Amino acid sequence: MIPISVVMAVHNDERYLTAAIRSILDQTWRDFEFLIVNDGSTDGSDDILQEFARKDPRIILVKQDHLGLTAALNVGCRRARGGYMARMDSDDIAAPDRLEKQYHYLEAHPMVAVCGAQGWFINANGRTIGEKNLPCAAEDIRRRLLFNNQCIHSSLFIRKSAFAEAGGYDAHFRKSQDYELLLRLATKYDVVNLPERLVYWRVRSTSLSWQSKAQEWYAILARWRAITRYGYPKLRGLLQIGLRLGWLTVPQRWKMRRYT
Repeated sequence: MIPISVVMAVHNDERYLTAAIRSILDQTWRDFEFLIVNDGSTDGSDDILQEFARKDPRIILVKQDHLGLTAALNVGCRRARGGYMARMDSDDIAAPDRLEKQYHYLEAHPMVAVCGAQGWFINANGRTIGEKNLPCAAEDIRRRLLFNNQCIHSSLFIRKSAFAEAGGYDAHFRKSQDYELLLRLATKYDVVNLPERLVYWRVRSTSLSWQSKAQEWYAILARWRAITRYGYPKLRGLLQIGLRLGWLTVPQRWKMRRYT
């Protein structure tokens, strides 16, 4: 049995795709399959994917019409054969020992369903512009999860059995699908972050303006579900929803200062 399935969705990311794929293929942990779902790319992404697939049999390509990130991830995760699934975004970069460290952690901690990591912020040119620091302990993450997502999506290393039991990504969430999934998983399982920085998380100002608002609206919906369906504290959840509605009125240029 293949121990790890790395799952990536791609839509028109030819500029960053090569670096993202190489960072997975060059991992110190070698035993994995790499499922890449081409979600209707119209740029040169498909040519890059085909070239990599010809050279490395670990890569499994799936091509579909443009259905969005959530649908593409669910397609990839359903095809995954590994006992663990590692998320990877097509514009981010994984540290060389990411898979090895996360695999050994989950093998040693059977009560943990999700293992994330700390990260670096990088800009469109690949320059490191900051650090992403997140809580490590499951109790801290569970307590803070209503406030904000406590994991970097492209650092997630997930026990497949827990993912399947949770029902995968909710197809109604075109954005913040990882946040909604974590809110569900954290009600039954431990979610942790390793203290090491294992991912370079790319921040692109050209795509943040509308996506940030859409993502925030979906995150607000996820919080509403958390307090009405999953048993999270109602008062705390309503307070965070109110604060996030206010955050939507903040000009985007002010929000970008967090990354510069």
